[in-house]
Amino acid sequence: MLVRGYFACAVLAALAAPLIATAQGFPSKPVRIIVPLEPGGAVDIAARNLSPRMQEFLGQPVIIENRSGAARQIGTLSVARAAPDGYTILFTIGSAHVLSLFSYKNLPYHPIRDFTPITSVADTIVAISARLDFPAGNVREMIDYAKRSPGKVSYGHTGRGGFAHLSMEQIRLLAGIDITDIPFKGGGPMAINLVGGQLDTGVLPLASVMSQLRAGKIKALAILGTQRFKGLPDVPAVSEQVPGFEMLVGSGTWAYGPAGMQPAVVARLHDALAKAIRSPEVSQKIEAGGEIPNGELPAEMAAEIESVAKIGAKLMKLAGVQPE
Repeated sequence: MLVRGYFACAVLAALAAPLIATAQGFPSKPVRIIVPLEPGGAVDIAARNLSPRMQEFLGQPVIIENRSGAARQIGTLSVARAAPDGYTILFTIGSAHVLSLFSYKNLPYHPIRDFTPITSVADTIVAISARLDFPAGNVREMIDYAKRSPGKVSYGHTGRGGFAHLSMEQIRLLAGIDITDIPFKGGGPMAINLVGGQLDTGVLPLASVMSQLRAGKIKALAILGTQRFKGLPDVPAVSEQVPGFEMLVGSGTWAYGPAGMQPAVVARLHDALAKAIRSPEVSQKIEAGGEIPNGELPAEMAAEIESVAKIGAKLMKLAGVQPE
């Protein structure tokens, strides 16, 4: 038995040796960041802001590849199918990636099982904004107005079953109000309709409407979350005015690898990303874009993924969203 046990241990050690050597030598070639979205968006900008410092910390080139299409599925699938060696990673919208589990019937990958969490790059500050002459100055007043005028208050979002839609549906259900959701193909058209007065309220990243807010063309009713934003200290958080509101995290950029990555490789990538995120020049760029730098540990990100899946599944059901 001792001989057999020794032999088994020797076999396991022999099998593990190449993996350990691979992890210790990582990286030995360029690392690719796949962005499943068009260039110029928040995720793409985050990747391009981080890549120079990542190269410095990894000692290898970091290449950004935009592979958009099919609601992020083309680029995301390429990472799911990549070798789990750390040389191909995904930058995507955190909550949208997880919620796609409930939004689509025939995804070619599993958003949770087929990926390895690395870190949350940044958290996007999202605001509920309103046309300038909307007869409410905050969410509490919006709720009161909606109760007096059922069905007359509209809100814009960029996709049913997404972060913005589910957050507003949660407010609707908790407050017991009748408001109308209007989907837009992008934040730009939504902002134009807010400024023009055709839309009552809309959920948008704060960075994309800050110029209109400062110019007095629209107003902010609330920060969509549990804390106020230091740049707009007088604007309340939704949780202050809607008891029972559960925040869907993951509004910003999350970094994943394929499933099955070695812990040592994950740790190496996380270390490089976290150092890049927290470097003064990168963190300042992230904050200037209306986001909060993060860099959390993979285990912390995994807990957030579980939270998004749990809350998202409940909200999808309550909002009556059916997978496409």
